[in-house]
Amino acid sequence: MNKRLRKKKRVGEFKELGFELRADLQPGLTESAVDALVDRLIDVVEARQLAFGGGGGGDDKLEGFVQRARRGSATEDDRAALAAFFERDESVVRHEIGALRDAWYGW
Repeated sequence: MNKRLRKKKRVGEFKELGFELRADLQPGLTESAVDALVDRLIDVVEARQLAFGGGGGGDDKLEGFVQRARRGSATEDDRAALAAFFERDESVVRHEIGALRDAWYGW
């Protein structure tokens, strides 16, 4: 496959990495408290020029996938920043940050 196709298909040296995240929230949070948590999460994500796709994964859960907002890959520093965010937020009981993996073909 030539370089132009590898770039277009985001493979080889153009592979882009991202990671999954999951958080268990305090039971019984109000809708406004969950909305405030999501707003805080979006602030952290956007400040790092990342994008988050996902949302509520059921009762008292938040889950999704994080990747670079433009071309490029999320980094270990991005994973650490989101882990630190969840560790210090009182609305979160437990969280899990997945390993970096292919954001396009890793499913």
